[in-house]
Amino acid sequence: MRTFGKIVLWLLIIIAVLVIIAYLLPRQYKVERSVTIGADKALVYDLTCNMKKWDLWTPWNNRVDTTALFELSGNDCEVGTIWKWNGEILGNGELIVTESTPGEYFGYDLMFDDGKYQSKGGFQYVEANDSVLIIWTDEGDLGFNPLNRYMGLFMDKMMGPDFEKGLAKLKEVAEERHGWPPITETYMEEQIVLLIRDSAGPETYGEVMGRGYWELSNFIKRKKLTPKGHPFAVYQSWDSVTQFSVFDLGMAVEFADGGKGRITVGEFPAQKVVMADYYGPYDQTASVYKALEKYTSQGGLEIIGNPWEIYVTDPMTEPDTAKWNTQVLFPIK
Repeated sequence: MRTFGKIVLWLLIIIAVLVIIAYLLPRQYKVERSVTIGADKALVYDLTCNMKKWDLWTPWNNRVDTTALFELSGNDCEVGTIWKWNGEILGNGELIVTESTPGEYFGYDLMFDDGKYQSKGGFQYVEANDSVLIIWTDEGDLGFNPLNRYMGLFMDKMMGPDFEKGLAKLKEVAEERHGWPPITETYMEEQIVLLIRDSAGPETYGEVMGRGYWELSNFIKRKKLTPKGHPFAVYQSWDSVTQFSVFDLGMAVEFADGGKGRITVGEFPAQKVVMADYYGPYDQTASVYKALEKYTSQGGLEIIGNPWEIYVTDPMTEPDTAKWNTQVLFPIK
């Protein structure tokens, strides 16, 4: 019994020492990682403040936990937006946006296990020549629980590698998108349009499209119609080998009660689109289409219609092809 008593005493002493040491450990912890990204600060900010785009780069997604369900409420990059998740591997958690200063700082409150574990995190953006230094931090108060104090010793090793993976992927995504033309998701209003269906190959595009738009313009003048917007083309088919395509040339008008000859009247419903603003000659838009295809694929967007090209710049009045503005867009779901 005397031996047993000594063992109990020593255990109590060890526990007491561990508790004392725990209260000598820091009550707060901070995890910080950074990376320099060769991209525009606004682009990097958008990728980090928009919860819909976190799946592109964060290590916490369905690729890590296929059972995880995510729920987002609120508007992109706005204070008060809430991102929730629940999965077998990721557990349950909640992120609430608390600060959003474009290009300067994006902050959030983070909670795990029904609020049992809480911390504050955020991103700071610092311009450095043609790059941006992004600093990702997470910090919290460990309270008076001695076990939490010991846990604080390992927070950097537990969270740091995930921060590093996330920032490395963010750098990859941002630097790739830095070379893309500006891409936006927007809505096109319902339109009444005049259309001509035609086809052409690489040697005849200019002639065929020029003739079609001339016919549409003359019809609008003769009928005294009111045009809306810029000329456009909706591509019905495309052969990547021969570069031969079938397309509908069009112009929107306020109202039309009928067409004539090969000119028909159509109605396009309001639709959501993803659109790229491109500047340059018409025969060099292939990279724009590739960027849009990758953007929709990465964002989990479904393309539900044929691609459009809207010709904002009139090539008859602007001789410099570098200034020709073409909006390339895909209808999406």
